Order: sequence, then structure tokens, then C-alpha cells
Amino acid sequence: MTPRAAIHQIGRMVRGDIRAGELSPGAHSVGDMLVEQPEALMLIVELTAAEGRKKRPDEWMYQAYSFMLGQTLEQLRQRSEAGQRQATVALEQVRTAIAGQMRMGKLLPTAAVALVSAFTRAGIEVGDDVRGALDEAMIRTGSVHPGFEMPDPAEMLEDLADACAGDPFMIHGEFAGMTAAMPVELQLTLLGGLVLSDGIGLREAAIGWLLAEPAIAMPLAQLIEAAAKRGLVSATSVTHLMLIRNWVAEDRRRAIDAIIKAARSIGGATEKRPAVQVRELLISERDGAGAQTIFASVKEGRKHALVSILIKQGHGVRDAWVARSLSRSEVADMLGHIADEMPVHETTAEDTALILSSALADGNAAGSTPPFGLVQAATLIGLSDVAPHSISVKDLVASLLADVDAVETDAKAVKKALRTSGQWLARNPQLDSWFENGDDVSAAIKGKRKIDDRLTAIIEKVLEPNRSYWASVIAWSAFAQRGDGDDLDWIEMALVARELISERPLTEIPIARFIAVQTARAARS
Repeated sequence: MTPRAAIHQIGRMVRGDIRAGELSPGAHSVGDMLVEQPEALMLIVELTAAEGRKKRPDEWMYQAYSFMLGQTLEQLRQRSEAGQRQATVALEQVRTAIAGQMRMGKLLPTAAVALVSAFTRAGIEVGDDVRGALDEAMIRTGSVHPGFEMPDPAEMLEDLADACAGDPFMIHGEFAGMTAAMPVELQLTLLGGLVLSDGIGLREAAIGWLLAEPAIAMPLAQLIEAAAKRGLVSATSVTHLMLIRNWVAEDRRRAIDAIIKAARSIGGATEKRPAVQVRELLISERDGAGAQTIFASVKEGRKHALVSILIKQGHGVRDAWVARSLSRSEVADMLGHIADEMPVHETTAEDTALILSSALADGNAAGSTPPFGLVQAATLIGLSDVAPHSISVKDLVASLLADVDAVETDAKAVKKALRTSGQWLARNPQLDSWFENGDDVSAAIKGKRKIDDRLTAIIEKVLEPNRSYWASVIAWSAFAQRGDGDDLDWIEMALVARELISERPLTEIPIARFIAVQTARAARS
């Protein structure tokens, strides 16, 4: 079977799963498989283009190829963030292929939108080249095919609202995927339709783009302010805006404040929300890629919801979603599956606010804004005023150890913590993910055949410059473990994190050698 035929067959399998409404284990593993085959991404683009040129394109195949691309792009994004240049190059190659296929007339706009939505789901910017190519393709399609008609925007928005049952966060996600590759001017035109729509869910979705790039957010803010003066900004939107204003730069905050002032000057109905009770708050430990997740079980009126917020060290809040209208047993089952996959620990609203504030500050420093879904997630768990606040590893460790007995943190305790750190994996499988995998690893071990030479090079050239990173991973893992009652392992982790940011040589910190061994193994695989 040729590679093209193999990708097509996988697409057919995914198509069947999507139509059935349930993804199989094979579909879930598509990204893991395709990320190792960069040429597969080019084939997905070509197959999608070929589907679009058929007399009767199969919309389900569009969705299947989009899903496959999105799963693979997410893997590439993670690798790119870890410093793998090859992954960054692969992402750019996909953009170039999509833009090139459109400019050659092989990838029609309807098919291109399916691929572009995968970028949005993976949290990756689609780029100006793809936007420009789509703009050209739309103009060319209209001239080459006189019968080609753009969908009526009002009808499209109405269909979207119906498909999403009026949920503004679902609407935002779907609409963002549809419009991500469109030129900014066209996006603003369509967003203007949201702002002035008769549907309240559509209008409430529009404020999510105040977290978009400035070229969209700032002109949109003016449109929403004008709409607010006409009473078209709901009380719920004002509540959401009060949260969003804390997360953005000063110029954007002023624009949002103007919207809030205009909406309040009109008055109107107050926000009506069902009684919400947070039944359980959980937090995972931080993995080697710097990822950590907050989970919450929430009772919303008579129904239940599961909240998930993913943060990434150095990148901020990467994802946030809420699964609503669930039964209590369904939420319990989902949390049970999560606990089977990773260690999770009970936490408090105060600690949740602290880690979110730190993540928001990370995002600001990295130049990224949080996803609109964080508004829904934070509101449901009662964090109505969470705002960016940077906390150093030193201050985090100090706060963790502030109330610990002196005997648990003295020189003897530090010595014991360091000694046992090399054996943490035996009691914590999460440490399987603690390794480096950036291009600096390959450079460090190049030409070194002996394992001891490799480990020394990794410690000196990779881990030494990243001491603060690993100290943060360990400190935030200790922060998560702290909620486990009488289990005091977190104290050892906090002490080791403190030693990592000290002048102590890494050769005296066994966990550093453990990370180096894991890194050497990963480099061989």
C-alpha cells in the first residue's frame, strides 16, 4: 500500500468514527503515529484538496482529514515549544503546502477552511501567507466559477447558533476555526455580524475575540462599544468582560472598560445564573514538558459539569473547556479515567487562583493571551477576579515551606531529600515524562559514545542552563502534592527545588542525574 493510500484509509477509519459519534483508540492515536512521518502531513493536504475538487465532496472526509491534521499539529506544537527545530520546520512546511495548493487552484476555499480549523484547535497561528492565499483563492473561485456563491452570513450565523444550541463558547470555537485563515478585514466584517446579531449567544461569543490579535481585538472593541450603547451587550457579557480585562494589556483594558461603562449606562436585566457548587477541585503534577492541569467537578442547578484548565510552563494557559449537562456519575467516571492516566491531588480555590495567576503571568511574558474558554471555566469555579501575578520559584518554595517544622527543613532533612530524589520514580510514575528533548540535547551528545560522557554532557550543557526550569517543575509538583493530607513527600520536593536554584553542583543532586538518564534514553529512541 502506498503512503497516500494508507493516509486515505486512516481517513476513512476516522470518518466512520466521527459519523458514529465516538472516536476509537485508533483515531485517538493518529497524532502520535503521523507526527513521526512529516510527509504524511503533505499527503493530508493533497487528499483534502483532491476531495474538494470532486463533484460531490464528502463533508465527513473533510472533518476526518481536519481531525488528523489537528491531532498531528498539536504534537508538533508541543515539540516545537520544547525546542525541537525539526517540529518548527514541519509546521512551517504545512503552512507553505496549504498556501501553495490554494495558489495553484488545487485547494478550494471550502476544503482549505477544513484544514485551517485544525490550526485553531491545535492552538497554532495559521499565518499571513495562508490568509493571503485564501483571500486570493476566494476571489479566483468566484471568477472561475460564476455559479459559486459565498454563503449568506446571516444564514450561516443562524445555523451556527442552532448547531451550538446558543452556547457562546461553542460558537466561538466553531467560528474561530471557520474564519482563522480569512483576511483580517473579512474576519472583522463577519464578527460585526456577531456583534449585531439578534441571537444573544452569538453576541456573547463575539467578546471572545477581544483576546485575539490586536489587529482584530481593537477594532472589534469599538464595534462592541457602539453595540453596548444600543443595549446589545448582555449582563453575562459584562461579567465576562470584567474577567477578561484583567488578562490583557493596558490599551486593550481601556477599550474593554469603555464597553463595560457603555453597557452599564444603558442598564437592563441582571444576570440570572443557576446555583453553582464546586464539589471537587483537583490538580495534576507538572510533567517534563511543563504541563499541569486543573480539574473541577461542579454542580450547576440539577446538572453537573467537568472543568479542565491546561497550563504550560513558560507559555501560560493553553486550553480550557467545560463539559456540561452531565450526570454526577458521568463526572465521577471521567475523573476516574483521568486519575488512571495521571496522579491528581485535591486542592483549594485559593491554590487554584495562585497557579492560574502565575500561568496568566507566564502567558503575558510570552506574548500570548488565554483562550476564551478560560472565562467559562474560571467563572464556574468561582474565580471571578483572577489576574496575572508572577511568582518566582524562590518565593513559591518559601511559601510552601513557611509553616513546616524546622526539623523537616534543616540540613539533615535536605541531605535526605537529595539522596532520595533519585528514587522518586519508584513512587511516582509521572516522572517518566521528566526529560529534555530539544535540539540542544542532540548537540550536547554528538560524537559521544560512552553513556557516562553523554550524561556528563547533558548535565553540563542542557540541565545546567535549565536549572530554573526544572526547579519550577519540581516546585509546582510539590505544590500539587501538598493537598494530600499526611503525605509529606512534597516537602522533600520543595527542598530539592530550592537546592536546584542554589549554587549546589548538579552532580550532588541525584534527580538531575535521573533526568539526564531519561534524556539519554529518549535521545536513543
